Amino acid sequence: MSLRDVLGALRITDVARLGPARGLPAPPPAGAYVPDADPRHALDLARRAGHPEQRVEALARTLRALDPAARRAVVDPLGRLAPSGGHDDAPRVRALELGGARARQTDGTTCCSAVLGLLAAAGDPVLALWLTTGLRPGGTTPPRSTLAQSTARFRALQQAVKRRTNARSLGPLPWPAALGTPPWGAARVARHADVRFVERTVAGGEDADGGPVLRAALVAAARGVPVPLFTGGDLAHGIATAVPRHVVLLTRADPQARRCTVYEPSSGTLHDLPAAALHEAVRVPVARRALGGWPHVCWALLPAGRAGESARPDAGWA
Repeated sequence: MSLRDVLGALRITDVARLGPARGLPAPPPAGAYVPDADPRHALDLARRAGHPEQRVEALARTLRALDPAARRAVVDPLGRLAPSGGHDDAPRVRALELGGARARQTDGTTCCSAVLGLLAAAGDPVLALWLTTGLRPGGTTPPRSTLAQSTARFRALQQAVKRRTNARSLGPLPWPAALGTPPWGAARVARHADVRFVERTVAGGEDADGGPVLRAALVAAARGVPVPLFTGGDLAHGIATAVPRHVVLLTRADPQARRCTVYEPSSGTLHDLPAAALHEAVRVPVARRALGGWPHVCWALLPAGRAGESARPDAGWA
């Protein structure tokens, strides 16, 4: 391999190897966050997300009044309860819809906002209720919602998320809107029920299964906590591509980490594929499509404990 080949494969995040290694947070507890069609699980998530009991009781009334399809959309907005592809060599792509509208990012800078919005909705059925039906807790008859209105709700959520992630992301200054969202700003805002997140880089050339960060991401997804993944290129495609350029959401993985599902926001699709392909997207076209057309995962937001313990990071999941 020539020096040119080596340099061409470099990513900006590989510089992380030159600094002190940052430890990985403990994985989320098994069982607490795994998606479940039972509305009681949704009510538990609402409590974890911080909603008062009065609102949770109103949510329960609304869920009982919804038809089965609408209720399923609220308790499972990421479609994680649907069957995945059956074989390692049989990837599958399906649309993700919210209120009948394709769940796409609003523009070229809101991929992270779309991902964080759905990460939050999957852990907060009050938000998912509004996003998929337009209802608030206590409402029993969904308003006549057009596809345009469903799209507008997701757009409003993305815009609200982007304002929060980009504020104070350059010290006291906002991150430039045209540059999307920085990983550290995303980690500060990311929430799933009562889970908080930290950002960790994925250096190139790690071992065959993607190294400890990707392994931790797959474990978290298998335990029910989706993981945002920043993707990008390398110096072989120009210096502008060697930084994070897109964000997707690892929505689920099987307990053995053989298969996984990725939400890709530019197309509004879910990609079921072999988990090992995430680290091999440069050579695996189906994985590259799942990563938004980019060959590498270069950054991840890992669950790092309950949000209420953020003042004591070592408290973890206590």
